[in-house]
Amino acid sequence: MPDRPDVQSDSEKRPRGGPSFAMIAAISTTVATFIGFAYLFAVWAGSSEITDEDKLRLAAAQYVAGNVKVAGNLAAQVVLPDDKPIALDTDGQPTGEAEIPDEGADAEPEAIIDEGPGGDDTVAEPAEAADKPDGWLPLQKFLVGAGLFQEAIELELPADRRERLKEAVPYLEKANKLGFPPGRDADGYRMLGIAHQELGDYEKATQYLQEAIQRDLTMRDELKPLLAISSARRPREDLSEAIVAIDEVLAQESLDRQKRTESELLKIQWLIQLKRFDQAERVIENAKTRIQPAVEVQDRWALNAADSLLLAHAHRVVEEVLSGIEPTLGEVLAAGVPTKAHLQVSPSQRTELLDLIKDLTVMQREAAPKLAAQSRITAGQALLLAGETSLALAEFTQVRQQRPFSEEGLEGGLSEMELLAEDSLGEDVLQTSRYLVREISQSRHLNFTNKRESDFQSRIKNVLARLRGAGEYQSTVEIADAVTSLFGVDAASTEKAIAYRDWGDATLKDGRGPGGETSREAFEVARSKYREAGDAFSIAANEEFNTENYVKTLWSAIDAYQRGRHFSKSIVLLEKYLRYEDRMRQPQGLVAHGRALLAEGQPVAAMKSLQTCIVEFERDPMRYEARLLAAQAAADTKDNEQAKTLLLENLSDGKLTPQSPIWRDSLHTLGELLYAESDMAIMQTDELKLAERIDSMRVIEPKLTEALRRLNEAVERYWPSPRAQTNRYLFARGQLLAARLPEAEMQVDSLLDSAKRDFRQKSNRYRQAALDQFTALIRFLDSEERDGDLSEKQQSILRNSLLGQADTLKTMQRYVEAADAYRDMSLRYINEPPALEALLGQARMARLLGRDREADLLLAQAEDVLERIPETWDNRFEEMTRFDRDGWKRYLVWVNKRNDQVRGDKVNGSI
Repeated sequence: MPDRPDVQSDSEKRPRGGPSFAMIAAISTTVATFIGFAYLFAVWAGSSEITDEDKLRLAAAQYVAGNVKVAGNLAAQVVLPDDKPIALDTDGQPTGEAEIPDEGADAEPEAIIDEGPGGDDTVAEPAEAADKPDGWLPLQKFLVGAGLFQEAIELELPADRRERLKEAVPYLEKANKLGFPPGRDADGYRMLGIAHQELGDYEKATQYLQEAIQRDLTMRDELKPLLAISSARRPREDLSEAIVAIDEVLAQESLDRQKRTESELLKIQWLIQLKRFDQAERVIENAKTRIQPAVEVQDRWALNAADSLLLAHAHRVVEEVLSGIEPTLGEVLAAGVPTKAHLQVSPSQRTELLDLIKDLTVMQREAAPKLAAQSRITAGQALLLAGETSLALAEFTQVRQQRPFSEEGLEGGLSEMELLAEDSLGEDVLQTSRYLVREISQSRHLNFTNKRESDFQSRIKNVLARLRGAGEYQSTVEIADAVTSLFGVDAASTEKAIAYRDWGDATLKDGRGPGGETSREAFEVARSKYREAGDAFSIAANEEFNTENYVKTLWSAIDAYQRGRHFSKSIVLLEKYLRYEDRMRQPQGLVAHGRALLAEGQPVAAMKSLQTCIVEFERDPMRYEARLLAAQAAADTKDNEQAKTLLLENLSDGKLTPQSPIWRDSLHTLGELLYAESDMAIMQTDELKLAERIDSMRVIEPKLTEALRRLNEAVERYWPSPRAQTNRYLFARGQLLAARLPEAEMQVDSLLDSAKRDFRQKSNRYRQAALDQFTALIRFLDSEERDGDLSEKQQSILRNSLLGQADTLKTMQRYVEAADAYRDMSLRYINEPPALEALLGQARMARLLGRDREADLLLAQAEDVLERIPETWDNRFEEMTRFDRDGWKRYLVWVNKRNDQVRGDKVNGSI
């Protein structure tokens, strides 16, 4: 039934030993049912067949007689098409050819006293025919709805009432839409108003209650308090209007003290909400004075009313203190109190709050259970304002434990969760959430209206957000699972997905090393979290298919899958996304589709989606990313010319600046593509004859020069970003490639010595430039390593730069410096695979310098180092060196055997 301030429970109102409300209702129902079926039996006994029209006439008569549930049951047995006509009389009874028989076919119909709901105690005679035709359907729907409504209001437990009212409302709404039966409109609006108020739709409740009062002023006294409550609680609440309505109730001279106090308690509540604290306190004092005589004689209702007024006073004090609090930016609420509110509470206010808690503590021991629970909640708020968070938490926990299946228990549990979340106690929040879900689902006393459900979901979402912010991701996921039955699968899955996604983000952030790159282990964990986020978002999207959130949630699933590199699943969802998304928002879907297909090794299919974005959405910013991905797709299909064209369009479009990530990545990619193309082309010239090799390299030279220019530009613009470090290494390698042309030209026999010197100098300039770049990289990475660990990519660049430095010195015939560089590398990587390459290089330098004994010792040392390298390096040999472990064993045996043969030839004089 509609919410009223509880100043006295049913058990407290009735005299001891008297029949309960449930017993009275049961007896009344039994009597009404017996009368109704006796009447129906008489009808059947006097007629060989009873038609649907007869049943409806009989149901209407039962309604007028006050047997509302019997009328509803009879009407529910009738199934009618929407267009079957019938005439109704002014009392809402059907008229027509057939008469309502009684005791026999020839019996005359009896007059029926109208004592039903909304009746006027007049005698109604059946009419022969009515001039105004109407349908059977409005009557049938009205009677079924009225019967269900009557069943609902006779149920004691709120949850049971709400379930039955949910069944009644569609029938009553249909009857209203078709037009209530004549004379029943006021009663129809009354039932709809009360039903919607109980279900939490206060906007409709206000509308229907006003309609009922306008049509029947005799309902005014009954419905005015309900109208005031609905007006106060509707979304567009107008508390001033509600106060006007309750003042009209209070103006009635016939209002007894108990009803007057109940109405005053409502008024006090609304005055506090309007922050009219002084006026609220005056109403409280006047009410206390008026009920004092009844309190002195220990009237039960007066004692409960006194407790309610004390609680109202405490609530007024708390709200007045809260009204002076200025929440800081981003501050959250716990039990409706800003978490740092106590810092703004003055000493005098704190003293008042603590004194108030003493009164509430006494009340908790003596008041009715419901009021005691409400006083604990108010005490908890006062303690929070006083800075006593632990004591406040204890109050809320006791409310939840002592009143588990009530609205107070729900409020206590939610407040408890908010305080626990503020301290990042995810496991404790999880346990409390499980208790709440169990209690709400089992409670038949909790009036869990749509508004209350919405508030519950909102507060739980805030709790989950706090836990995510504190890094309590596992608890957040488990809480979302726990509240699924109350949240719904879509909302709970979305909360889980957000937690998994944030978990992945945090893992990547925590796993990022000094070089700006994420460790392999962190990436694997993050990828699994993103995939779980994608699964949860996908479930939520399926649940929301018929809602406006479907496409948005679908995109969240796609994005999560792509972050987790689960491109195959994202492709399936992208096909749905592109089918349902608005055209102007499709570019992001086309780019994601292309990216996924590219990752799945389908560059041709990827190119189709990316070209669609580029061509059909030529003004959309996503076309730049589409070009970048299309360039990669073109490169994968060996169409380097198209790839370069697409990259150059991004760089020369004029809309992007070097600060743009897409422009930056386009520059990096173009330089890397040109380098790879030049490197491959120069390698292919190795098998050609000298003249052909020179001609081919001259053709390649402009492309290599462009590659060096782009790589150098990327390094200068974006140093020391991770990709700029890679580009610097490629720039050094590119200088070595550039040195090969003058070295080849220098080998032409017909060339003059002066020309050979020029080519040698040119070659040395390139090699010196490469050497400078290797040296600069080594110094930079050494400095980075002193400050922290290098990323795997940086470690690879450092190894290759050390080896490149030593090899370059060797090529420049600076053997002593090369030997030192190889030695430094072998010492750096002792007992690791790179040491083998360094020892072999050092041995070659020693032999070139004529130090054969040293070279032999170095080769022997290489065999010892190979044996000492732990097995944990076995899967990385080929990544770091030219062979795996077994390959190195065979190679070192072959090298030593060859050296033994050379030494033998020298001894025998063959050499």
